Amino acid sequence: MTQRLALKGLGPAGAILAIRAAQRGFHVTAYDPAFDDHSSSPFPGTYGVFSTQIPSWADHLFGPPESLEVVAGTPLTRRTLGFSYRMLNQEAVVEALRSSGVRIKPERLPNGVEAIDCTGAPRTDAALWQLAVGWFLPFGDAPSESTPTFMDWTGTVAQAGVCPPSFCYVQRTDEGWLYEETILAAHCSADVAKQEEVFEVLRVRLADRIGRLGAENVLREELVAIPMGTRRRHKESKFGAAAGFINPATGYSLGHALESADDFLDGQRTGGWLAYLLRQVGGELIARADGAVLQDFFGHFFDLDTQAQLAYLSGRDGLAVARTMWVLRKGTGLRHEFLRPLFRQPWSVGRAVWRRLYSA
Repeated sequence: MTQRLALKGLGPAGAILAIRAAQRGFHVTAYDPAFDDHSSSPFPGTYGVFSTQIPSWADHLFGPPESLEVVAGTPLTRRTLGFSYRMLNQEAVVEALRSSGVRIKPERLPNGVEAIDCTGAPRTDAALWQLAVGWFLPFGDAPSESTPTFMDWTGTVAQAGVCPPSFCYVQRTDEGWLYEETILAAHCSADVAKQEEVFEVLRVRLADRIGRLGAENVLREELVAIPMGTRRRHKESKFGAAAGFINPATGYSLGHALESADDFLDGQRTGGWLAYLLRQVGGELIARADGAVLQDFFGHFFDLDTQAQLAYLSGRDGLAVARTMWVLRKGTGLRHEFLRPLFRQPWSVGRAVWRRLYSA
């Protein structure tokens, strides 16, 4: 007998789960009032993942691999990372949804229908927020030194004001170069008007970074507001950000969804609670650090070997995350400013983590 699966929400995680379930012979119905049958982009935003997280069944959904650079440390040092990165091709996702036979209903889930919640993480003041402003620039108008960059902390130390420090993320896309000024993790209100104030500061920083000519030739703007470290508390089945897949120290969740889809469909737990808790602490420390501290800290982090970096950035193995954190302390020392809240304000850090874990 064919197994039936109903999904609520066709964001990145919902789309990935729907495609994989259909590949495995499930009869899939997906409900999402925001889905437009005539659109080539099922959800807003651009998404990238580490190449190591893409299973063979999803390979056709992503663009070619790109090597990544990072600029961090004291003094600032540019280096090439030991892993590659691939951008999600939304047109390929739409084609896969249609060709696999997923029934898409652009409507709300009817009352009484049981479905897997793929609607994303709750937007609450308790969350750590990743906020970013991205500008797509024509290939001919982008800065001449453009190269795919995971983090560029140049200029972070000089950033002033109450807005948290930000770095630049750069990717090559079909539209042109994407330059994104990003606050990695911050305590911020969920209020849209309050977040717009932060976006305004990021626009100024981004314009300063790419120069006047680049800022005058923006093809389009992309805003990012990711609530990190929270999950939906209801007892119904959840997948993706709704289930807490967002890495509370990086804002990434799509890779986790790719790695977990088969386990989820097999009825197995997707795991990773120790890793999630350790990253909650890491995210809280990031939110409390200033630009100089973050620039220096990430210099030490990217001095680690590639396996240790990936264990923290993407892996679900809590012991591997703990090992990375332990090895990292050899470079930073226990007195590094990044770690001081753990010793000076341990109860404050603990309360913030607890509040996120049990909000919404």
